Amino acid sequence: MCPNWDTPKWTKRNLGRNMTYMEQTETLSEQLGVALKQVMLERHMGQDELAKAVDVSRRTMNRILNGDVTVTYDRLTRMATALHTRLSTIIQRAEALASKEGEEQ
Repeated sequence: MCPNWDTPKWTKRNLGRNMTYMEQTETLSEQLGVALKQVMLERHMGQDELAKAVDVSRRTMNRILNGDVTVTYDRLTRMATALHTRLSTIIQRAEALASKEGEEQ
């Protein structure tokens, strides 16, 4: 049986659901960036130093910290190691920021 090419794969309902997920992902990436910045301040580590330790460009590190890109588990682990912090601590901070933001809305 041939697929019906006239039926749109993205219905209005599905598109709305996916947009909500994408917006949520953006927010979580931003909160992760804020949590990373907090730890960096506590550890007196700048963007350049962390970027070098994680072996990424300063631009990439900036995009991570601003929540413009999704970070892989491997890269997050390397960042936590460079910051002498447990990854779970960074994630907990990001989750706390997420719940705080959810309460404000």
